[in-house]
Amino acid sequence: MMKTGLLLPAGKYVIIIVAMISFAPRTMGQSAAQLLKEGSKYQASDDISDRAPDLYRQLIRKYPKSAEAESAQFFLGAYYSRKFFILEQRSKVQDWGSMNRAEEELYSYIGKYPRGFYLADAYHTLAIIALRRDYRDNAKSLWNKMKDAAGKDRKVYIFRVTWSPSAEDVIKGYCDTVALARTSLDGITKDLSFNNIVKDLTNWARSNCH
Repeated sequence: MMKTGLLLPAGKYVIIIVAMISFAPRTMGQSAAQLLKEGSKYQASDDISDRAPDLYRQLIRKYPKSAEAESAQFFLGAYYSRKFFILEQRSKVQDWGSMNRAEEELYSYIGKYPRGFYLADAYHTLAIIALRRDYRDNAKSLWNKMKDAAGKDRKVYIFRVTWSPSAEDVIKGYCDTVALARTSLDGITKDLSFNNIVKDLTNWARSNCH
C-alpha cells in the first residue's frame, strides 16, 4: 500500500484505505480453477492485451502446486506464440519479443513438468516458433524430441496450426504425437516454405486429428 496519506489530517486514512480496498482486483479471492478459466476466456477470444498471462502468472504464484498451475505455465507460452501470429496477420507487425517470451515460458514448462500433460504440445509449439524464425535444424530437433516424448504424451491438441483469421484453418482436434511429428519433419525434408508447411499440416490435421 502506498504511503501518500502520511501528511493528511487525521481521519483521512480511513477514507483512503477503504477506497483502495474497494478498487482491489477482483481476482484476489479467486480459486486456481477460476483464474485459469478467466485467463483461457481472454486467450480464446484472441485478446492480446496481456490480461490472460497476468491471470496465469497470478495463478502460478498463488497455487504453484496445483494442476491448474501446470496448465497455466503451458498456456503462458502458447499465449505469446499466438500473440505473435495475431499481430503478424492483423497488423503486419512482427513482435519478436512475444516469440522470445513464448520460448522462455515453454522451456520453463518442459523444465518444470518433464512428464507433463502438455509436453508434446510444448515441443510442437517450440518447433513452429523455430520454423518461423527459419531455424530449421532447431525445428527438426524439437519435432524429434516431440516424437520421443510420445510415451509420456500421446496426443497434441491443435486448435489452428498457427493463428489465422480464416475459419477454414480451425482444426480443434487431437493429433497422434508421433504422426504429427513425422508429418512436420516431412515438410522440412521437402524444404517447403514456412507457409507451405503450415498449409500442409493444416490439411493433414483436418483429416487426421479428431
